[in-house]
Amino acid sequence: MKMVKVMAPATSANLGPGFDFLGLALDLYDTVTFTPATDWHVTAEGNGAAELTGRADLLVCQALKRVFLEVGQPLNGGIVHLDNRIPEAGGLGTSAAAIVGGLAAANHYLGDPLTKDELLALAVELEGHPDNVAPAIFGGLVGVVQEAVTNKNTPYVSMEIPFPAELQVVIAVPELRVVTAQARQLLPQQVSLEQAVFNLARTGLLVGACYAQRLDLFRTAMEDALHQNQRAVLIPGFHQVIETAYEQGAVGAALSGSGPTIMAFVPA
Repeated sequence: MKMVKVMAPATSANLGPGFDFLGLALDLYDTVTFTPATDWHVTAEGNGAAELTGRADLLVCQALKRVFLEVGQPLNGGIVHLDNRIPEAGGLGTSAAAIVGGLAAANHYLGDPLTKDELLALAVELEGHPDNVAPAIFGGLVGVVQEAVTNKNTPYVSMEIPFPAELQVVIAVPELRVVTAQARQLLPQQVSLEQAVFNLARTGLLVGACYAQRLDLFRTAMEDALHQNQRAVLIPGFHQVIETAYEQGAVGAALSGSGPTIMAFVPA
């Protein structure tokens, strides 16, 4: 019986103003190895290995089963090995990597019957939001929204955005954990028109700056009024790190997802 091995990237969501819309795939990967079996046998190495080994309820297992279910084939178990290099609870999309790794492994094993758009729909079903799973599937910088009129197979519309090749991504990962659900509880249920316009304008500016390769616009374009200040209370020194990044030559800096990781764009 054949074995498949796939790599799923870390991702950074929001990029400042693009809350629940923008996501960027990074050159840091978790690896999933999979062979179907009559029962589940899960082993792991790297981050969180002790907590993951032997568990059949993991997101990666749910994702594997979901693809088989979608194509009408049962999956009773699998021999799964995880090599996890993405820091946990760091705002780098570990759950998205697990889901996309499982979906991609199952899809490839079955001969790739599902398109990337169909995989995106399944990934959001498992993850609950699209901004990490979309770049994990498509790569690069991606904007993604839910269609107003839902199509069952592809309810999300995504767009790949050209990320300037001369920029490198530098990440700072503090030795603390921030759970996404906890970070979301800090956000208000309603925002002012002024705050909404602030972020809409800067999201448009950031996308335009990427297309026009205008690195000089990134600092202004990555300003945010919706989520970073609220989440900063969970991350000691957040504002100082952002300011230091700019002092050292970064063209843009922001919280990665819900944090605590902070990312900066630096000219190569």
